Amino acid sequence: MKIGAILPHLLLFGGVRRYIETGNVFVSRGHRFTLFTPDGVSADWTIFKGEVKPLSSLNEHDLDVLITGSPEFTGYLDASGAKLKIFYIQIEGVAREREITTSGKYNIMVNSKGLAERIRRKYSIPVIDGTGGVDPAIFYPLGDPREEMDDRLPGSCPVGVICYGRRSRPRKGTRFVIDAVRRLRRKGFDIRLHLFDHRTTEEEDSRVGFDPGLPFVYYLDLSQERMAAMYGSSNIFVSAERRAGWSNTSAEAAACALPIVCTKSGTSDFAVDGSSALVVPWRNHRPISRAIERLILDPGMAVRLGIEARRRIMDFTWERVCDRMESGFVRLLEE
Repeated sequence: MKIGAILPHLLLFGGVRRYIETGNVFVSRGHRFTLFTPDGVSADWTIFKGEVKPLSSLNEHDLDVLITGSPEFTGYLDASGAKLKIFYIQIEGVAREREITTSGKYNIMVNSKGLAERIRRKYSIPVIDGTGGVDPAIFYPLGDPREEMDDRLPGSCPVGVICYGRRSRPRKGTRFVIDAVRRLRRKGFDIRLHLFDHRTTEEEDSRVGFDPGLPFVYYLDLSQERMAAMYGSSNIFVSAERRAGWSNTSAEAAACALPIVCTKSGTSDFAVDGSSALVVPWRNHRPISRAIERLILDPGMAVRLGIEARRRIMDFTWERVCDRMESGFVRLLEE
């Protein structure tokens, strides 16, 4: 197949990794995969095995499948000669969601079970399964959690609680995690907060002026090779997202076998309460802090949750994601 995808850029944010990773898998399977961006500039933070072309050249390419998840690029889908035109929904309530999904112009693909249920419930249309994913070659446990309980899991001091640190995006819920850690420290728990983020080219250093009033470490712009070590430096991962499609950071933490405290947003494919995570019923520092406290007081449970999270997330590697996508593409092209 000849597959194309339209993106606004190839920087390390905004879901770009999904297209790089799936593109690499499709190329390894003998398909042709081309990324189209306004400037046609390749990614400098990872290796992409396909081609990168300027968006202005799109109509010069004979494509079987053309994908975008950006509402501003649907006009390019409309004008293209691709046999299969796909809008890839990756976040709940994407701009123009109803218009795009009900227009009949596009096949809809989703990146999580939660989004699939939303689209079927609201619009009664079938979806292509693009659920996942994670790269276990980048995100992996530093050792066997069973053998490293004393070093890796709650019970050692201080306890490391890690979360995504994008405070400028309220839906990520970073402030709820910070408040939960504060609450636990007031109760006497020795906890250090770990945050991480990647900047866009225009953004200032988000660490400047940040003072949560408690001990913290802030990782910024880490390389791919250092991500597993970053997750492994902590004991518990927390996600308080809302309106997520697929929670990349939760999936990465799961692949690193960290015990996870999370909302159901973006995590329902692999986070089962009491089995592979502690899923809090709402975004608030109180249930989050109670869940963290449970893991601190029961390190054996924390080990079990981390191991099960790792097992479940292996169903959502990029290879598995592409299995499902490829099956959907072939079926629709043959209809």
